[in-house]
Amino acid sequence: MYTLAKPTTSFLEAISNPSELKRLTTQQIQSLAGEIREEIVANLSKTGGHLASNLGIVEITLALHKVFNSPEDQILWDVGHQCYVHKMLTGRRNQFDTLRQYKGLSGFINPLESPHDAFVAGHSSTSISLAVGMAIARDHLGKENKVIAVIGDGGLTGGMALEAINHLGHIQRNVLIVLNDNEMSISQNVGGFSQYMKRIKETFFYKDIKSKLDLIEDKLDSAKITPAVWEMILAVKKQAKERFDTPGIVFEKLGVNYSGPVDGHDVSAVIAAFESVKDKTTPQLLHIISQKGKGWGPAEKDAIKYHGVSAFSLEPPLSEKVEPAFAPKPKAKTYSDVFSQALIELAALEPNMVAITPATAEGSGLVKFGHKWPERFFDVAICEQHAVTMAAGMAKAGLKPVVSIYSTFLQRAIDQVIHDVAILKLPVIFGIDRGGLVEDGETHQGVFDIAIMRAIPNLVVCAPKDARELRNILYTALKESSAPVAVRFPRDKAVDAEGIEGFETINFRCWEIVEPGETVEPGNKSSPATNEFKEVIVLAYGAMVNTAVQALPLLKQKGVRPTIVNARSTKPLDTEMLAKFLANPDAVLITLEEGVLTGGFGSAVLEFASQQKVIHLGKKQADVYNVAIPDHFVEHGAREILLDLVGLSSSKVAEFILHVVG
Repeated sequence: MYTLAKPTTSFLEAISNPSELKRLTTQQIQSLAGEIREEIVANLSKTGGHLASNLGIVEITLALHKVFNSPEDQILWDVGHQCYVHKMLTGRRNQFDTLRQYKGLSGFINPLESPHDAFVAGHSSTSISLAVGMAIARDHLGKENKVIAVIGDGGLTGGMALEAINHLGHIQRNVLIVLNDNEMSISQNVGGFSQYMKRIKETFFYKDIKSKLDLIEDKLDSAKITPAVWEMILAVKKQAKERFDTPGIVFEKLGVNYSGPVDGHDVSAVIAAFESVKDKTTPQLLHIISQKGKGWGPAEKDAIKYHGVSAFSLEPPLSEKVEPAFAPKPKAKTYSDVFSQALIELAALEPNMVAITPATAEGSGLVKFGHKWPERFFDVAICEQHAVTMAAGMAKAGLKPVVSIYSTFLQRAIDQVIHDVAILKLPVIFGIDRGGLVEDGETHQGVFDIAIMRAIPNLVVCAPKDARELRNILYTALKESSAPVAVRFPRDKAVDAEGIEGFETINFRCWEIVEPGETVEPGNKSSPATNEFKEVIVLAYGAMVNTAVQALPLLKQKGVRPTIVNARSTKPLDTEMLAKFLANPDAVLITLEEGVLTGGFGSAVLEFASQQKVIHLGKKQADVYNVAIPDHFVEHGAREILLDLVGLSSSKVAEFILHVVG
């Protein structure tokens, strides 16, 4: 790995409030920037987190707090994962080693942590809309504070940000947009707008022309010229401005004044730029150029790899290459790995299959697919709505699109799933990654997709129990389904991924919950010792099958041997199987799912049980109990801790079953 000097904190130790930056000189602030970078790398080596983006925004954050007055001036951080420097400067540095840990600091902006966090932030492209809303409220209430939206060029590709700029230009409120341009989101930015921003950085000719025109205008102020001549001079200036490739002309045409570009790592230049727009009363966009990963060699060389990191060791580099004494253990495959490899192989079987992702190619593993099938891979940037509707257009025209999308980001495109995909029953496959709990907290928990998707007509909604089943569900959906199919899987190591080579077909359809051979673990109807317990049937959905299996030893110690069923589909249900289970009044049915309790898989089973009661009036049926995520937002922390917290660890599942039957 790479060496890192022990963090020095001569200036950082003295900063407990952002107002203290105002007494520091520019040179001292530049030294402080170096200390902050050391602190970020040292801490993230222990906690993990978003590394490259925070290294790139150090000087911008320092300049913001030097010029403006937080929390009176409201700073809105788009996405929010670039907030680590802001947290250090606003009284949370002593908690920084708890970042992303359970009951520690959030990895994102959270007003519950500090009044300096103006709004919760976890998804992109929201900051300008929030700024417009807060500016309107400020003006209505007669206040005079500044509202500042800090957004990256990746976030600016999102339609919501462009909608907000359009409205801001119309209503002309006092809002400052700070565009942190590093040509990156999670992956490399794509799209026409990204290319336009790149051209801005390469176009300094206009700045020279504009400065000369301004100089001429200043000199003419004292000259005695007729109004007609003055009007002609202004017209020439306007024409000159419009004919050159003006940096920011798109923003100016929309009514937002543009300034920049500014070197984002030159503290004095950034401070001067903020001072120049601080007292403006019209909408301003300040374009700042930064480097993602700035100041730490590995992240500068590979900003994508170091966008988000797990805890790592800062070991000194070896002076010479040393062969390991034994072969290193291969890295465990995740469900994302299995998903992307399956798509690569399926593309060879189905020439009309294409893959789409909204700027999550790295996280979902689709980079490999793009290398293998570049003409069939589409990264549409941070545009979830466009990704889904584009897939609908592809499907209507004869292609077979697979949309790879995180569960938490799919929430942004539910209208498109309903309106553009489901109504026409188009065969779009949704590969829903990060389904379930993740470390990043409330804004990123993928717990709503089961309930949302199963409420939509014409959709098949399923989840695999292991790696092989994920592959085969994708195969079945691609080859046999004429309807849209949602396949969800967790951010976790894939169960039974070892030894999967090539593609093996298992003939089942993903809309059948279980075939007779899909009982994972047969159970007894009662305890062989005391005959006290009812028959227990656990209907486990997706990743919860493995959890149920892991709970077996604890249950068997108490004489309870449940039947575990792999309920791979929540819509449609295997109603024939469920009817048989419910018909046994001595049985207990327990559903397990890593999604919200309200409206999820367990609710689907209860709804069917209610229908069966109507059909068989007066006939007693099995009891049904649901284990799922309670009706509250789940905080950040390690996945294992969160699963236990909501009652979905193997030990908590075993406790629940024993309580129900005991």
